[in-house]
Amino acid sequence: MKCLVINLDRSPDRLNQATSEFAKIGIAFERVAAVDTSSEPSNFPAARRLTKPEIACFLSHRKCWQMIADGAEQYTAIFEDDVVFRSDAGPFLSDDSWVPRDADIVKLETFFGQVRLARLASIGNGHSIGRLVGEHLGTAGYVISKAAAEKLLQRTKRLKEPVDLALFSPNSLMCARNTTYQVTPALCAQNRFLSERNTMPTIIQTAPHRPKSVTTKVRGELSRLFAHCRNATFWRTQRVDLSLGWTPDAHPAGRSSQKLKPRG
Repeated sequence: MKCLVINLDRSPDRLNQATSEFAKIGIAFERVAAVDTSSEPSNFPAARRLTKPEIACFLSHRKCWQMIADGAEQYTAIFEDDVVFRSDAGPFLSDDSWVPRDADIVKLETFFGQVRLARLASIGNGHSIGRLVGEHLGTAGYVISKAAAEKLLQRTKRLKEPVDLALFSPNSLMCARNTTYQVTPALCAQNRFLSERNTMPTIIQTAPHRPKSVTTKVRGELSRLFAHCRNATFWRTQRVDLSLGWTPDAHPAGRSSQKLKPRG
C-alpha cells in the first residue's frame, strides 16, 4: 500500500521527524508538498468562515486525493508530518489485504479517547476494525480508496468546512455519505498528544468558535440520521477506547510475523 506524507517545504524538521517514524516501522513513503498560504495565494472557492491555513490544509489533502484518483492503487494511506506510529503499525501499511472491501475511508489515528464503533472484527496482530459511529476528528492518518478519492474531489469543488470535519464528523453530509471504519487500538497519533514528545506544535490556525444556527443544527441532525440509516448503525454499537495499551513503543517486538487477516 502506498503511503503519502503531507509536508510544507518550509518544515524540513517535521519531514525529518516523519522520516524517522516511518523508518522505525520499516515502511517507505512519498512526500507530497503541502499547499502553503505564505507563498501560494489561493482563490479556491471556500466558505468565508474558514481560515487560510484551514483552506491550505484541505487543499493539501485534495492534492493527495487527486494523486490517488490518477493512480492505480486501490487503497492509499495519507499522513500528516506530525504523525507518531505504534511500533506494530508496519504490517498494516505494507499491504491492504486487511481493509474491508466496502471501505471508503479507514481512520488509523487516535485522540486518546473513546469512540463509538459497530460490528468489530479482528484484523490480526491484536487489532480490530469496526464501522465508525459518531465524531472522531483529525487527519493525521487515514486510508482512502481510489473510488472515495474520486468522489471526494467532485464533492469538494467548494470547501465548506475543515477537512477533518468533512471526513469524520457525522454532522457533515459528506462524512455521512462515506463508509468509514476505525482501527483499534489505533495505529498512530499526532505528536502533540504525546506530551513527552510534543516538539512540533500545530501550524493550522482554526477558525474562532461561533454558535451554530438553528439551520446548521437541523442539518447536522439530519446528516447523523442519514448516516445511521445508510450504515445500519442504530444498534449493536459500543464505545471503544482506541488508546488502550497504546504507546509509541507498544509491542517492542515491532513487526509481528503473525499474518494479517484478509478482507471480508
